[in-house]
Amino acid sequence: MYVCRCVNNLLALLICVFVVKMDLSLIPREKGVYILVMRIDFTITIALSIGLVVLEPGLYAYIGSARSFGGLRSRIKHHLTKNKKRLWWHIDYITSKNEVKFICIIYALTELDLEENLAEELSKNSCWNPAVRGFGSTDRKSFTHLFKCVCNSNMCINRAKETVEKLVKGFGAGIIWIDQ
Repeated sequence: MYVCRCVNNLLALLICVFVVKMDLSLIPREKGVYILVMRIDFTITIALSIGLVVLEPGLYAYIGSARSFGGLRSRIKHHLTKNKKRLWWHIDYITSKNEVKFICIIYALTELDLEENLAEELSKNSCWNPAVRGFGSTDRKSFTHLFKCVCNSNMCINRAKETVEKLVKGFGAGIIWIDQ
């Protein structure tokens, strides 16, 4: 289990970064941004409003935000559910597939809407390449919110974590990591 302690509350800004191994009880019901890291074992082809999307096997990161009732726990629980009643977001068409295995969730508690900022920062990272133009970002200015790992898995996950840390530090929050 990973634990993090927030050390700064600046202008009602609460930001804390966590890496969680799929235990929903550890995820708070507060607002925040997140990276859902998942592995796709076989090629997936899906038809979306943005066009036909083909995802080759590999490690992917999806960036999202939880700003409504239920916060991060509710949103992430929705993503982790395979049998969804309704496919609402682009990511639902991927996460509902059995070929998708969830690896970890990296998230930050924040009242700020940092989803676009996080996508922009991850796109600058050499371990993550944009996967599909417009994916998860049709309501945003971002190029995409879905990225594919081009390094080894551990390096990609560490780079994603570092990207979240860098972003939230830029907004004046101090972060302390306590692993295991």
